[in-house]
Amino acid sequence: MKQTEQTLCPYCAGHGYVQLLLGGSETCYCCSGKGTEPKNK
Repeated sequence: MKQTEQTLCPYCAGHGYVQLLLGGSETCYCCSGKGTEPKNK
């Protein structure tokens, strides 16, 4: 069995969303809300 390495997304720090400057939050555009860095860049 292969061990998969998951790294936290650098944009949302693993939360899956980013805080907007004017208030509220939005799904992270880098990881699409998963919280982990995508393998294919």
